[in-house]
Amino acid sequence: MSGLIDTTEMYLRTILELEEEGVVPMRARIAERLDQSGPTVSQTVARMERDGLVAVATDRHLELTEEGRRLATRVMRKHRLAECLLVDVIGLEWEQVHAEACRWEHVMSEAVERRVLELLRHPTESPYGNPIPGLEELGEKDGADPFLDESMVSLAELDPGLDGKTVVVRRIGEP
Repeated sequence: MSGLIDTTEMYLRTILELEEEGVVPMRARIAERLDQSGPTVSQTVARMERDGLVAVATDRHLELTEEGRRLATRVMRKHRLAECLLVDVIGLEWEQVHAEACRWEHVMSEAVERRVLELLRHPTESPYGNPIPGLEELGEKDGADPFLDESMVSLAELDPGLDGKTVVVRRIGEP
């Protein structure tokens, strides 16, 4: 396998990941996450907009189109299934799992996805605790987070020193 990856898929997954984290998807955030220059990101986003995968809003944030979201969900599902396989079966070092899954997400077929699901007894979340999206497309139970609701807030949004209830950290960000 060459060192080449599908740039469009990486961008789609990154936009979806930013949305999951509550971060407004902007070109600058993609540049930071993927360690790419501003002009490179702008050129790629323009191509993705032309291809109908993203729309650039008037405030310059990026919105996935219906097709873009469908593809992003597939890539994210493959990524998180790869993470499960790498941790649970292969026993790869925790620090290497995310980067390796980034490579696998571009080459995993639907047939392999289905076998991984069977092998791992139908996981619904990654080793990091993130829900595996789009499982219903493969005839599986949706991996949406049942604990997530509108009343939840990020720790970053709470005022320091504010008395509150005990919380449980449900998931951690991927490296």
